[in-house]
Amino acid sequence: MQRYLYPPVLFLITVGLALLALGVVYVTVECQALPGFLGPSPGDTSPRTGLGVAALALGVPVLLAAVAISRRRT
Repeated sequence: MQRYLYPPVLFLITVGLALLALGVVYVTVECQALPGFLGPSPGDTSPRTGLGVAALALGVPVLLAAVAISRRRT
């Protein structure tokens, strides 16, 4: 039997990985060095730790949900 990923699982994986990547960027990059679409703040040299932690905290459960759904469907 061929196994494939259910479209909502693919969506959850994509969103989870994007949240994790965004969280890492927010935690490690200074505000003034962020790209324009992430909301740079000229002259601010601190990272946006709160937003980074929030993105990481949302990314992990989303990926866990994707794993749970994909295991339940098989």
